[in-house]
Amino acid sequence: MNTVPDRVKLDHKKAVVLHHYNYQDNSLIVNFFVQDLGKLSAVARGVKNSKKSRYALLQPFQQLIISLSGKGDLLTLTQVEALSQADSEKWNLKGKSLYCAYYINELLLNLLPSHTDCSAIFNLYHEVLKLLSSHIDDSAQDNFHYEIPLRLFELKLLEFLGYGLNLTVDQSSGEKVSADRQYYYQLDVGPYLQQNTEVQALLISGQTLLDMAQSRFNDQKTLHESKQLLKWAISQHLNKPLKSRELFKQLYANK
Repeated sequence: MNTVPDRVKLDHKKAVVLHHYNYQDNSLIVNFFVQDLGKLSAVARGVKNSKKSRYALLQPFQQLIISLSGKGDLLTLTQVEALSQADSEKWNLKGKSLYCAYYINELLLNLLPSHTDCSAIFNLYHEVLKLLSSHIDDSAQDNFHYEIPLRLFELKLLEFLGYGLNLTVDQSSGEKVSADRQYYYQLDVGPYLQQNTEVQALLISGQTLLDMAQSRFNDQKTLHESKQLLKWAISQHLNKPLKSRELFKQLYANK
């Protein structure tokens, strides 16, 4: 269980904006993803009327250097500046890549721990957003290239949070999963060759399970089946449906 320090003073930390919302007349509450401290929330006071346009810096996906102070779960933003071009990733998020990135941000907002070293996920976040930025085709046929980074991020996030999936051992026999067999996957347990009708299970191929264990998502069947399994696994740890997932579905259902 994470404990929140009584008093916090953080100087010049690398961070990314996940989300913000209005607070009082001229302020914002900003959700940051901080490199070695996970998810932190802070009040950015008076930024809407800031002559230095600090408001523009506090938009989602902005890469920043921030200083925070305060106590409890809600800190105060004391300093913010854009990360230098030399140190920041080049993200060109628009169309599908932008909605995919919003989905990733929403996952982090709902699942990421606060005041916890999340450097591994912070680095993966940058890698995945860079991959999303590299695709510019918004046609339905190009979904394949957007799905791969999402599946990779979902899989690694579950592992980091301690919810990693058993992908390689048949729970009914203790033997290694075979690529040419079909399995019934039970969450929190793993794959079985025989279905237990008393519990919910997802039918999935052994090849998909082995591909996922190696973080390989280049096969269309693997990509489709892994999406079903990861969506199911993640849903067990969410308190509410993700808005970004529904928005993406509506926007591209007819394309």
